[in-house]
Amino acid sequence: MPVISKKKRMRIRRYMSIAALIDTLRRQKLAILNPESWDDRNDRLFMRVYKSHTKAGGLYGMCAALRGETYHHWKIFAGGASGACLVLKRRPLEAYLDSHQPEPGTEISYDEVNYLRLDEVKKLSPDHIKDLPFLKRYGFKDEDEYRIVIETVADQQPAIFINCPHAWIDTIYLNPWLYENQAQSLIETIREIPGCEKLNVKPSQLTDSTTWREAADRIAGRTHRPALTLAEAGKPKLSPK
Repeated sequence: MPVISKKKRMRIRRYMSIAALIDTLRRQKLAILNPESWDDRNDRLFMRVYKSHTKAGGLYGMCAALRGETYHHWKIFAGGASGACLVLKRRPLEAYLDSHQPEPGTEISYDEVNYLRLDEVKKLSPDHIKDLPFLKRYGFKDEDEYRIVIETVADQQPAIFINCPHAWIDTIYLNPWLYENQAQSLIETIREIPGCEKLNVKPSQLTDSTTWREAADRIAGRTHRPALTLAEAGKPKLSPK
């Protein structure tokens, strides 16, 4: 299928649960999942057809995003307040995928997803069988998706794992619904993992922007104040003299 030429984005955002993030950091392994767990039934159907055509014993896929964070990504891909975003450097990841086959009889492919309108879907034919893992309906275009697809001779499992060294990590964002103390505790926990001491870890400010709060205070003519603690809440408010 024809793909519109565009500047290659060099950061890949993999949204996941906090539990999956901790596992990835501790084992330096990234899970590529059985596509039967995917939410979009159109996706699942195309992957089944592809698997049947290739006669693969197992088929696995990882969905990531190339664009900056959106509310949709956090709610759908990361599961809301239980989620995190692992931002990976594209160049070393793809170099690994190009050079490393985990086992004999394993094929790895990766690409940006191509989004099709229904009139284009109607023109698909057997000639497009190899494109199926990287096709999606146009209504999902704003996801700006990137995928890794792995085929194995071995029978289907819930997931297959690829290497993910800490050096490939650009940034880790924690979901924007964590309270400040929760986010800080989680950052400290992550940095206690061997090799993660210097990782760039920070909470997303998508729904609670410092810039936004400062603007509100400026408009209202008041001084910006940090988050209230329980100890401060018990202190009486002093009357101006």
